[in-house]
Amino acid sequence: MIELLRRIIRFAVVIVVGLVGLIMALVLTFSTIIAIIFLLAISRLRGKPFEAREYWMARRSGRKSTSTQGSLSSKDVTDVESRDIR
Repeated sequence: MIELLRRIIRFAVVIVVGLVGLIMALVLTFSTIIAIIFLLAISRLRGKPFEAREYWMARRSGRKSTSTQGSLSSKDVTDVESRDIR
């Protein structure tokens, strides 16, 4: 009898965890849909078409490139072989 109760409790816990995960997935999905609708509305108000490719290109162009920072160029870099020291 105790084993049956343990299995029922385990089953209930698995169902609850599954439902919580499902609710979290639905919240993420609906918030993403709301964000996309918001971006589309703003782009229509501005009179510009919203395209994901243009959005990400604009975001990427605003970042500073890590390869251009610093004073080293490819001529200054020397390839060094490392060895294990015991």
